Amino acid sequence: MVKKGLLAIAAVVLLVVLGTGVLIGAQFAGGTADTPTQTANSQSDDGGGGNGGSSTATATSGNSTTPTPTAEPNGTVTETATPQQESIPARKFNEQNVSNYIRQFLNEEREAADVPPFESGLRTEEDLNEMAKNHSEQMAIEGNAIHKIDGVSSKDRYEDTGLYDRCTFDSAEGEYIEQPDRNRFEAVEMTVAGQMYEENGEELFHATDKEVARKIVDDWMAWPDYRERLTLRNANLVGIGVEITATGNVYATANICG
Repeated sequence: MVKKGLLAIAAVVLLVVLGTGVLIGAQFAGGTADTPTQTANSQSDDGGGGNGGSSTATATSGNSTTPTPTAEPNGTVTETATPQQESIPARKFNEQNVSNYIRQFLNEEREAADVPPFESGLRTEEDLNEMAKNHSEQMAIEGNAIHKIDGVSSKDRYEDTGLYDRCTFDSAEGEYIEQPDRNRFEAVEMTVAGQMYEENGEELFHATDKEVARKIVDDWMAWPDYRERLTLRNANLVGIGVEITATGNVYATANICG
């Protein structure tokens, strides 16, 4: 009887041990519960919470970087860097294009002043363009935007090209004669194309022919004497000459005619 009792007890212990092992095994086989984790790139579906993105700037060799806003998928606006070109070769600019834009902008200024635009396609205009171009080339050699070079004045250039008498005209009031004396019919200017430069404490950069022309005309309009002569009512023609040096310096001349 004693032996049978011991055997029964041993069987019960064995069953308990086996049952415990099965339970533990089932727990290990089932694994752990999924737990949400947040990584640096995760974002909530409703756009709430989180860091809302970050602003970074990566410099590119030879360029500066300027942050510009971009939209993230959750609607948050962040800033990413876009390169800003620091230098454009002078050969990328076209002198004739700049001249054409200058003429366009001058006519817009004349329209704003309620005076007729400059006419085009006349023989005298071609002579004015040639005279203006020659003077811009001389200014480029001198490295300065000036009216008189080597003793030759604006009046002298009009006389030497046979334009002095042809370009003289009556004032709008009819009270006097407008003549190319004392630089009256001329405007000159110098700026820079494709290179960063400083003017009056401000950094400026002109990347296109149009931007170069706009700067030149804006400078002329900012000077009362030039504004007045370039918007004379009875001035019917204008010659434009532009010279761009290998270093990007731009010299421009405008010569008017009645």
